[in-house]
Amino acid sequence: MTQAQAAATYQRNAILTASPEKIVKMLYDGAIKNLERSRIGLSDQKTARSPEVGQSLSRAIGILGELRASLDHAAGGRLAADLDRLYEFALDQLSQANLTRTPTGVQNALQVVRTLKEGWDGIVPG
Repeated sequence: MTQAQAAATYQRNAILTASPEKIVKMLYDGAIKNLERSRIGLSDQKTARSPEVGQSLSRAIGILGELRASLDHAAGGRLAADLDRLYEFALDQLSQANLTRTPTGVQNALQVVRTLKEGWDGIVPG
């Protein structure tokens, strides 16, 4: 088994055995990583239209869409509604960034996701 295969196996096992709270943290981490890649790529005209930037944007949009879809509005009440609006704003900003190929929308979405992750980190240890 190669080192890459071992790392992939470890990551898959970490996800399969993680609590729902830990999975949300992993999703936030993944969104931030992809948003950072997008922001960096969109900041340079040479890479703004690259497939890698599009892929990073797409991954971030997918993760935020998944987080939004997993909200339990019945149990979450106002908190779920507030999170829904924040996810909707971030997704709209990413759509705009994708259309304009500029980093502004990504920076706005990144600010929202980082703030949400900080709050989540304060609730869920480790």
